[in-house]
Amino acid sequence: MSVRINLEKDGKKESGFMGFSWTLLFWGFWVPLFRGRKKDFVLFFLFFLVKIGLIVQASNESLKVPRTIEILDSYKPSYISLIPTLLFVIVQGIETWLSYYYNRHCTNSLLENGYYPPENDEYSVALLKNYSYVPYTKEELEDKSIREKYKKHSDVARKEEEDKFKTFFIISFIIFVILMIIGRFEFSVIWK
Repeated sequence: MSVRINLEKDGKKESGFMGFSWTLLFWGFWVPLFRGRKKDFVLFFLFFLVKIGLIVQASNESLKVPRTIEILDSYKPSYISLIPTLLFVIVQGIETWLSYYYNRHCTNSLLENGYYPPENDEYSVALLKNYSYVPYTKEELEDKSIREKYKKHSDVARKEEEDKFKTFFIISFIIFVILMIIGRFEFSVIWK
């Protein structure tokens, strides 16, 4: 879901990506696998296993609460039981941070391996230069019309990324509200 650019080396074409990696945020370790980045896949898969372990641990802790209330008619919360949830929140923060930087990492590694945009692909060149992946040449800095064309291309890409973020935020907010309503309903049913 990020901005895609075309890169090639010796006739072999690859896709570079810029901006926030929404696919990595939602699909995790599958993204490096489909991009053919085996080392990244292994690291993200291990990260996924840690996240699953924290979810299981937090779920086990939350299942103890009704059982304790049933047996003892009371429940005294423990701060230790919050550790898996806190770690899960930290892992989610790290995952969001990785989603922000992963496309830059992949595109930079392609550029370091000699992949460059095709000569006739002004869009890819404009984005690489405007997102500071590749420096402007002296001629481009002196020619205002070229810089304006490049800026138009990057403005379109940035607007697209901004729209994706707004959509994600709105959908997340709606899901949050629905979950709060459901949770409130279930909480009131449990205590009746």
